[in-house]
Amino acid sequence: MRNRTIVHHTALAKSGGATRVAALLCEGLEQTGYQCIHSYEASEKTSDKLISPDEAAGSIPANAIVHLHSSADPAKFLTTLHKETQVVITLHDTQMITGGCSYPLDCEHFNRNCINPCPRNFPDSEAVCQKNISALLNSGALIVSPSRWLAKLASKSDERLEVKIIPNGIPWPEVLEDKKKVRKKFGLHQASKIILFIAHGGQDAGYKSGPQWTQYWNIIKKQVPGAIAFAIGGNKNIREGDFISLPYVDRETLSEFMLAADIFVYPTLADNHPLVILEAMSRGLTTVSYAVGGVPEQIIHNSTGILVPPYEKTNFADSVVALLKNTRLAREIGTYAFHSGKKKYNCSRMIKDYIKVYDNLA
Repeated sequence: MRNRTIVHHTALAKSGGATRVAALLCEGLEQTGYQCIHSYEASEKTSDKLISPDEAAGSIPANAIVHLHSSADPAKFLTTLHKETQVVITLHDTQMITGGCSYPLDCEHFNRNCINPCPRNFPDSEAVCQKNISALLNSGALIVSPSRWLAKLASKSDERLEVKIIPNGIPWPEVLEDKKKVRKKFGLHQASKIILFIAHGGQDAGYKSGPQWTQYWNIIKKQVPGAIAFAIGGNKNIREGDFISLPYVDRETLSEFMLAADIFVYPTLADNHPLVILEAMSRGLTTVSYAVGGVPEQIIHNSTGILVPPYEKTNFADSVVALLKNTRLAREIGTYAFHSGKKKYNCSRMIKDYIKVYDNLA
């Protein structure tokens, strides 16, 4: 019954991990017999009309398989669907199992069903949390998480939630590309020691320690005076000495920056199964990250990257410095990450795993 339509629904038409995964699945399913549609509530074009979650859900045919990745109001979306519609849900963060936040971090209210008042000021957090979880349960959906970490959080929010694990995947090059060629293109010296910060929102990205990037940089620069940093993801071009901030660039250019760099510096405070780490691995780039969320499921410490105990800033900066002083080791780790990740996190593996889910529904 592969002649059915799968509707991949996201809150936004572009940007974000949920949207990227939806797009990769749509592309990968083209040759399988399933028809794919990308449904969304808002685009990045100011001329486009915003669509409410219930409007979006109401326009989906009853015989379609709906794959929900994100929504401004997931409960409203799910409860508006035709009752006979079969549903797959991928949890890309915790918004569908909390009163509104993407990650609970150390919030004690999460363990109490997001009881009011919310410390982060989400309105009616307890009611929203209960509404979300009830919608998940009543939808009869098959729920997927890319990480065991988030699956455990879902079970913690309500033990009735059963979650299947399907790690994220991305397109993976067959061979590692030439770092020297890219550095020459960018006008970077072959011996330069280059680090890379990346986050949507740049230095305003709170969950990625964006406001503290310059603090990390100052510690690193003091110990490695010749180092250069590129910080990608903000909205301005700014240069302060050797710290260069750039707006978010297209995927091809971002890939080139990853090829040019020695280390991907990723002081994330919370994460599910970040695509950006997989993208760094696919370019042979060593990642230094805090061991939070699903990141330890992606990185093997001292083998495919460096994991630092959560929020130890000095330890984190020192780990980056140690690799900058031994770029040969950094490249060895990056090369192993490339080959290891190619087996585990190739997009074709992710697509095959989801096809099994769709086939079982069909």
